[in-house]
Amino acid sequence: MILYYASMNDNAIAPWVHENDLPLLYSQVNDRGVLNRRFNSPKVTNGKLFVDSGAHSAHTKGIQLDVDDYMNFINKNIDKLDVYAQVDKIPGVYRKPKTLQDWLEAPAISWENYKYMRAHSADPSKLLSVFHQGESFDWLKNMCEYEFEDGERIPYIGLSPRGDVSLRQKYDFCAKCFSVIQASSNPNVKTHALGATSLKMLEQLPFYSADSTTWVLVSAFGQVWVPSTLFGDSESVGVKLGISNENKSHPTSTQCYWFENKKIRDRLDEYFESIDTSAEKLAESFSERSVASLKFCQNWVKNYQYKGLKDFRTYGSKALF
Repeated sequence: MILYYASMNDNAIAPWVHENDLPLLYSQVNDRGVLNRRFNSPKVTNGKLFVDSGAHSAHTKGIQLDVDDYMNFINKNIDKLDVYAQVDKIPGVYRKPKTLQDWLEAPAISWENYKYMRAHSADPSKLLSVFHQGESFDWLKNMCEYEFEDGERIPYIGLSPRGDVSLRQKYDFCAKCFSVIQASSNPNVKTHALGATSLKMLEQLPFYSADSTTWVLVSAFGQVWVPSTLFGDSESVGVKLGISNENKSHPTSTQCYWFENKKIRDRLDEYFESIDTSAEKLAESFSERSVASLKFCQNWVKNYQYKGLKDFRTYGSKALF
């Protein structure tokens, strides 16, 4: 499992992030400056880099992306990145009800964009196609079965669950995607989970890679990811622990460091010491919480074990996670 960290715009932790070569995701729309500095830096980094097209940001702002400009930018720096996402079409107009026509048009436009970008790419193997929840699965079948003139198949497909549905609905969508993929003539295509929000869900689905902003969102809410085993829970992946000074009076999570009993707090203190921080530092600093949560996620990746179904082709509603 490769986990790319998105929203990495905290200058206070940037040195630590780059020193440890964390896999990062940047948007070519919002982060061109950051990307150019990385591409032009004399320091060679081994960290994996995912460049996102910024299609969602463009959708929310009502702007049209220039595919040729994006491709020129990518091709110029192709040797310095690992994967880049196609310019996909988000259905409809932002914050307006989507029509049936919106859902029919969007995947067709995305597919034409993908083919165009592949034809103009310096390295098509790094180009990620995108399939959205809500689109007809016929489009995913097409991605899996399509063969280009050079005999190549699509090597990498991004699955994009909707952000406004439950975790179970996201899982059902992804499980159905893997059912389609495994039944196709391209069953071993690499897959990427776009905007992954649940580490536990990632343990139940055979993704090759994923990206997440969870680490920074947790930190912003005054929380920090910690191992659930510290609370005697071996089933969960982790606990979002409230710890900021604000959480002392207005807890943002069920479990808060300041209200735990001494036995639990002693365990937490030992854990914090093991990752070179303390409850006091975490209470004061967003950046400190961010690094602590990144360390938790990296440890999860290091010890990642797939626990899901071996065969999704017979997936049904009883396959709970």
